Amino acid sequence: MCLRLAFCLLFMLILSPSAFAGDKTIKVGVLYNLTGEMAAIDRPGMQGMEMAKDIINSGGGILGRKLSLVISDCRSNLDSTAMAAEALAGQDDIVAVIGLNDTDYVMSAAPPVTANDVIFITAGATMQNLPYMYGKYFFMTAFGDNMQARAVAKFSKRRLNTSHSFVGTDISNEFTKTLSKYFKRRYRKYGGNVEEEVWYNSGTDEYPRPQNKSKDMDLIFISSIPPDAPKYITELRKAGFNQPIVSGDGFDTPCLRDIPEEYSHSIYFATHVAYDNPEPMVQEFVDSYTRMFGKEPESGFAALGYDTVMLLAQAIERAGVADPEKVRVALAETVGFKGVTGYFDYPEGVRVPMKTVDIVKYENGTFSFVEQISPN
Repeated sequence: MCLRLAFCLLFMLILSPSAFAGDKTIKVGVLYNLTGEMAAIDRPGMQGMEMAKDIINSGGGILGRKLSLVISDCRSNLDSTAMAAEALAGQDDIVAVIGLNDTDYVMSAAPPVTANDVIFITAGATMQNLPYMYGKYFFMTAFGDNMQARAVAKFSKRRLNTSHSFVGTDISNEFTKTLSKYFKRRYRKYGGNVEEEVWYNSGTDEYPRPQNKSKDMDLIFISSIPPDAPKYITELRKAGFNQPIVSGDGFDTPCLRDIPEEYSHSIYFATHVAYDNPEPMVQEFVDSYTRMFGKEPESGFAALGYDTVMLLAQAIERAGVADPEKVRVALAETVGFKGVTGYFDYPEGVRVPMKTVDIVKYENGTFSFVEQISPN
């Protein structure tokens, strides 16, 4: 079943082309870093949202009205992010503000939005405490860092059969600190040992290099943001560390292809969807995205952008009106929504979805699906 048909069946729209006769639209604000160093992870998300919007509007819209995305470029700057969020939240008829894939940027954007009683949905930020920090109008599309850290730790201990890990943590970002904390906790719970830790700052000449070259250390966990991943992996391999390198979705970046071939082996990461996963909805998304943009989706963030728009659209349909409060209630009651990145369930009182985690291997220019780990 194609994505367009699936969408039409999902909402059971029986609309004629005249439904768009009026010029009133449902307005949704979008925040992404479309320029600067964070554009590599945010641009695919923006394209996923654009694809979802086109499918929705060509299939009859939402409640007989076209969906309009009001887009602001945060320019990879935290101050610009806060100002853009405030401007969007202050616009008339904005139902929700969506987007952004990094926790630090979300923490700049969320306060002025949720303070205005406007829904904020982060497409890709994974720090699971965010909804509790910003209140009932804040939702996540991605799984939490606790879930992806659990998946990586489980995979590392049981599938890779490791027992002695090095952990390198970028302490300049909330996402990387949170991911590392939960990985260490889970890896130890599964019976592994953290033999050595190094803390470093992104944007400097530092990189997470173990001091101990003991043969007992059979795993390297690096918690980094996407722009740093290829540099750190290359430096580690150059220094003679050939153990498996694992991480979370901060490694889900096409920049890994910048790693020289002789160093690009045994690299694994958790992410939101593996595009070679044979699941039909995943393959339909890849086909549609490729037709629209002339290239395959660059990362799981593309599918998260798509799912965010579809998730919101379904909530508006169920609410029956584009009112932020009623849509918020409908969102909070989401159960069994099927997206490209998995099934969405928001447990009562929790606005972090319970979803599966995909493990991907990168080697010699190829990203390949390894396994899917359940949240249970």
